[in-house]
Amino acid sequence: MKKMIKQFCRFSMVGAGSFLVDYALLFIFTETVHMHYLLSSMLSFSAATAFNYIYSTKYVFECAGEQKRKGEFSIFLLLSGCGLLMNSLIMKWFVEHLELHYMAAKICAALLVSFWNFSSRKVFLEDGIRQRIAGRRKELL
Repeated sequence: MKKMIKQFCRFSMVGAGSFLVDYALLFIFTETVHMHYLLSSMLSFSAATAFNYIYSTKYVFECAGEQKRKGEFSIFLLLSGCGLLMNSLIMKWFVEHLELHYMAAKICAALLVSFWNFSSRKVFLEDGIRQRIAGRRKELL
């Protein structure tokens, strides 16, 4: 349990950096480039996801060797795609139905989606790696 708390703290720090990337790009794309807030949100979320992947694999989650990275990255992209869909739906709902400003809606969406990001990556990436390693140990014995 102590390891998971430490890991969640690291995840939160990387997530805070990702959020800053996401939030800043959302503002720039919407206010400077004059994109629709949903398109801006998708692009900024995607950039933040790339940032998050790089730092999560270095500092948060245990990752497999180089030959497994492509498979893990595919899973990461799938999970992030689900996060992107959730983010977009939440943004749309908060802006169009609750009439929040898009920047306030982004804060709400980021908080809600962060729980999905941590739990899904923990289960499908890190725990999946442990299961593969345990399975190989049994094969060798």
